[in-house]
Order: sequence, then C-alpha cells, then structure tokens
Amino acid sequence: MATYTNRYRVDASFDETIEAVTDALGEEGFGVLADIDMQGAFQSKLDEEFDRYRILGACNPALAFDALDEEFELGALLPCNVVVYDDGDATGVSVVDPTEMLSVVDNDDLDPIVDEVAGRLERALEAVPDAEPVGE
Repeated sequence: MATYTNRYRVDASFDETIEAVTDALGEEGFGVLADIDMQGAFQSKLDEEFDRYRILGACNPALAFDALDEEFELGALLPCNVVVYDDGDATGVSVVDPTEMLSVVDNDDLDPIVDEVAGRLERALEAVPDAEPVGE
C-alpha cells in the first residue's frame, strides 16, 4: 500500500467527486492548474482501455511562492497531485502526502510551509461530502 498518499473513498459519482474535490480545494486556496485525463490519454495515444482516472494538479499560489522562495528547485515537485479514479461501486481519491514528498528536500525552513500545505489538503479532502479516509 502506498505511504506517499492519503486515500479516500467517496460515495458519489466520478463527475460529482471531481466537482466536490475541486470546490473543496478552492476553499483551502488551491486552484487546479492541470487536469490530466489518463483514460483519454491512454485511449488516444495507445488505443488502450483504462478506468476513469484523472490527475488534478493543485496549487496554492501563496504557499508555492513561499516554498520556491526558500527552495528554488522545489518546482520539480510541484504542484500537489490529487488523483480521482473509479473504485468499483465508489470513487477513489488519492492525494499526495506533502510531508512524504518533501522529505527528500533537506531544508528545515520548508517545514512550516509543508505543514500548512498538508493541513489544508487534509481539510479539503475531509470537506468532500461522503468522503471516508481509507487505511486509517
């Protein structure tokens, strides 16, 4: 099981979950800079079938600015990815754990920013209606 993400199960349709996750991220100051449709990409590029799977590249501009001001190369690890996917009779949501992701960066000045990002992402996903953490 992945330890670099926090997972949720949402008792809602895929499209409803995308909308709810996007709205909840917005409430915590995150915009979605990228919306990557992996199902569509695999179909068009490889002629392969795949479950519905979207990667939302979420960014809080103020926190990203502060983080890049402390660690210029950090952009290679941004934005924070949130994955929404078909999970049988529900919709799965997996969000990167910023604490794990940024543990590769040896810069203690980032710690308060990482904590802020982690808290905001957690609050956002907990605000999604019918979302339940998985594996806790």
